[in-house]
Amino acid sequence: MYAAVIHTVKDRKGWDEVLRSFDPASIAEGFELLATGTSEDTARTICLWRAPSVEALQKMLDKGYGELAVNDCFGVPDHYAYVAGQQQTASV
Repeated sequence: MYAAVIHTVKDRKGWDEVLRSFDPASIAEGFELLATGTSEDTARTICLWRAPSVEALQKMLDKGYGELAVNDCFGVPDHYAYVAGQQQTASV
């Protein structure tokens, strides 16, 4: 399933370090980060994931980054997600 996250950054210096040192190979099995973007002032970040569930993603992010950001996760139905380069599974 798709899941989106809005991260509201609490520790901008720490978050910036995460962004600079991030290694996609470190993502837990079963999760796939499809897209991410961070505001120029590092106050907010958005991400789109493939995840086993919204709850599993929330738990993973809170465990790894909960001290740095508030992670607001929500499900995105396949028919409402468009990811460039991937075939849509259903039409809107």
